[in-house]
Amino acid sequence: MIGTTPKPFEEIMDAVAGYEKLAVIGCDGCAKVCMTGGSDQVEEMAEKLRKQGKNVVFAVTPDRTCYVTKTRTALDPHIDELKQSEAVVILGCGGAAQITRKVTEDYDLTIPIKIGLDSVGHMDTLVMGELALEQCQECGECILNETGGICPVTKCAKSLLNGPCGGAQDGKCEVDS
Repeated sequence: MIGTTPKPFEEIMDAVAGYEKLAVIGCDGCAKVCMTGGSDQVEEMAEKLRKQGKNVVFAVTPDRTCYVTKTRTALDPHIDELKQSEAVVILGCGGAAQITRKVTEDYDLTIPIKIGLDSVGHMDTLVMGELALEQCQECGECILNETGGICPVTKCAKSLLNGPCGGAQDGKCEVDS
């Protein structure tokens, strides 16, 4: 699961300054679990934008916005509204934003994509909708076979691979002190 946190609303408003007609697209996958981009949050964002004088042409939440086919399936019924949109606010991870851009280009549309969330890493779900734990930073150089299944890149504040650093005091990391 890709963890996400909301960007400050002021930052989103700055990103959509100059655009009046907006679409809001969420994600019923990871962003829903993080409670940052599911259907409820998409409706909340649409309402906040309307209160700021923006015309939200449509709001939709694909099942998984990082899948081209699922995003296309969710957007197909809204093609005419999408054509009216001057910008799209994405409540999903960076992958969701890029897939949405690809799908809009497949429709021969060039619409600015504005992201409303920050991706904060790969999170493993411990309790659905309640607790997630970052276990993997997707570095592309997995060494779990050598470290007993514990990732020092993720677990160490300094991402050290060669044992404790000189800053450890009484078995505690200096970064955590």
